[in-house]
Amino acid sequence: MVKNFLCYLFVCASQFTLTAEAQVKGEIKTAGQIYAYAQIQGDYEILLDFTYPKLIERAGGRIAMKNILKQIQDTKINKGQKLTALEFGDDIQFTTNATEVHAVVPFITVTKVPGGTITSESNLIAVGTESRDNWYFIETTSINEENISKVLPSWDNSLELPYKKPPVYKEDPLQ
Repeated sequence: MVKNFLCYLFVCASQFTLTAEAQVKGEIKTAGQIYAYAQIQGDYEILLDFTYPKLIERAGGRIAMKNILKQIQDTKINKGQKLTALEFGDDIQFTTNATEVHAVVPFITVTKVPGGTITSESNLIAVGTESRDNWYFIETTSINEENISKVLPSWDNSLELPYKKPPVYKEDPLQ
């Protein structure tokens, strides 16, 4: 009887863990969909709402960060580049510390460029704070294992940032 009870407790605990894990991943993907929409539409206010606050602070505040985002977007437009898709992958890895949830979130972007498209696989760091009521994202373009603590001091080193993959260019078909 004790053995059956212990098995029951183990099954319940396992199910709770799987449910909690699915819930965290679902929250990240939901926040990610909003973030992706903002990226594609160039909605700087939403992007700022989902940008890790310490990055905004380091940029000189919300207005300064908005100007940086606009400059990046203008440069891309001037080069004939347009983000057309941003999709999040399912292989989200996460861990929790005392105050935050940290996750490595794979994503794929498709950018229309003159003469073709560029498809890039990369990762974002998602940070869930305040009982996961808020989710923030950090682009990993210039982040690696050596400098991540400068951007995210509470980073849990049990998560590894995947290697960066080169983008793939696909030429438009001749018409």
